[in-house]
Amino acid sequence: MRSPGNLVPLLIKWLAFCHSSALSHSYCVHQGVMKLAYADTLPNVVSGLTALLVVMGVDSLLLVLSYTLILPTVLGLASPRESIRVLNTCVSHILAIFVFFIPGITMSMIHHFGRHLPPIVHALVAYVYLLVPPVLNPIIYSVKSKPIREAMLRVLRGKGQS
Repeated sequence: MRSPGNLVPLLIKWLAFCHSSALSHSYCVHQGVMKLAYADTLPNVVSGLTALLVVMGVDSLLLVLSYTLILPTVLGLASPRESIRVLNTCVSHILAIFVFFIPGITMSMIHHFGRHLPPIVHALVAYVYLLVPPVLNPIIYSVKSKPIREAMLRVLRGKGQS
C-alpha cells in the first residue's frame, strides 16, 4: 500500500540519487524509488508502514464492527430467504475486500522484508496488486446475479463439451 498521496512527493524529494535510475516495475512505486536512493530511507519506511497499519487497521476495525452490527440484525429480522440473499451480498463484499487487501499487504511486506528475493518476485507481486483486484471485483459481484451466473455456466459448459 502507499503512503498518503501528498506525503510521498515530499519524502522522495529529500532522497539523494546517484546510481541507476531503472525502476523494478513498469510503473512508479514508492518502494521502488526508495531502493534507488543511497540516502537514509527510514522516514519513508516508517511513514509507509504507519500509513499501511493505520489504513488497514482502521478499515479492518470498521469492517468487523459493521458486520458485527449487520449480521445479527439481518438474521433476526428477515425471513430465511431474505437472510440468505443478504448474506450472499455480504460474502461478495468480504471477498472483494480480501481480493484488494491481500495483494496490497503482500506487496508492501515483500518490499519491506523481502530484500533477498529475486527482482522478478517483486515485479510479479506488484502486477498482481495492480491487475487482480480490478479484474476480479466485477466477477465477484456479477457471479451472484442469477442471469449472469447461468450465462457464464452455459459458456463454460459449451466450451468444455467441444
